[in-house]
Amino acid sequence: MTRILLIETASPQRIFEKAQNIFESGAYTNPEVFVLCDEKNRQTYGRLQGVTVLALFAPSYYRSIPELTCGPFDVMFAFWTGEKRFRSWKRLVSRLKAKKTYILSGDGNEFRLTWKARIRHAIFRLQHPLPTDHRQYSESAANREEVLIVQSAEPAYVLEALNRLKEKPLFVNPRYTIFCRNKPEIVNSFRDNPMLPTVLLHCEASESWKHLRALRRHHFEAIVLFLTGDPSYRKIKIFAFLLGTRRILVFNESSDCFFFNVRQWFALLSHRIPMQSHPVPSSRWGHSTRILVSLVLKSVLLPFRFLWLLLVWLRLKRSGLKLSR
Repeated sequence: MTRILLIETASPQRIFEKAQNIFESGAYTNPEVFVLCDEKNRQTYGRLQGVTVLALFAPSYYRSIPELTCGPFDVMFAFWTGEKRFRSWKRLVSRLKAKKTYILSGDGNEFRLTWKARIRHAIFRLQHPLPTDHRQYSESAANREEVLIVQSAEPAYVLEALNRLKEKPLFVNPRYTIFCRNKPEIVNSFRDNPMLPTVLLHCEASESWKHLRALRRHHFEAIVLFLTGDPSYRKIKIFAFLLGTRRILVFNESSDCFFFNVRQWFALLSHRIPMQSHPVPSSRWGHSTRILVSLVLKSVLLPFRFLWLLLVWLRLKRSGLKLSR
């Protein structure tokens, strides 16, 4: 008999599919499947045939269930799909004992949990906060996404972005809140928009710390930011990155958008720098400055690039030696 534990660290549909897959695949001998879940979802998982439901009022009470403390499970499955509401349940992965622990990260990805896998997954999740199949598994009624739109461009860019998000939604059942300048012409352009039920106002740098604390306490799931090259919005652009939101959707001056990551950020900078206009007398010095900065960056990054190539070469050589044996 194989004792298998599924921890509810994602939407119920993912747990249902994994449990059914365990029984249908035949990969485990006489599987005895347990589902560890929140007490309010006991009846939901009770519909699964052949599954024992272990329900807790809170993750910290896991020691009160004998099945969790009597001995290690043969296999344990957890779901790391970037959903914030399951963070406290994900900590049980390191507290409960199992001979083998596997992580399902969405999009059909599954890997055995090791310290190297933890690092790789953490880096990947920083670049991709949610899997592409998140909308397929999310519960639209319970998972309303609170999205903050930071007005860091003229209203025309914001309204164009809203039209694009209406035609091609990128968020699950979103509720948009806009944070904009307290100017009559700007406020009036957003007041009557049905996609913006909440309009928050600010007066440039006035009471910035108060706004920062209030917005951080709200815990928005995503931010919409505009990087159109307008220098009059520099402070609010920096302010947006201090809000602690993992997903930032960036719109440029052409209304093209991407979720912020390091690669896309450098691509935008490399595209933007040649477009910067300089006065004619200083254009030669501006060009020389860019060349100098480029040389300095390349000199600083060269040792790290060499080390990375060396590690890749050693890994390939090690793989070749294993195959030759």
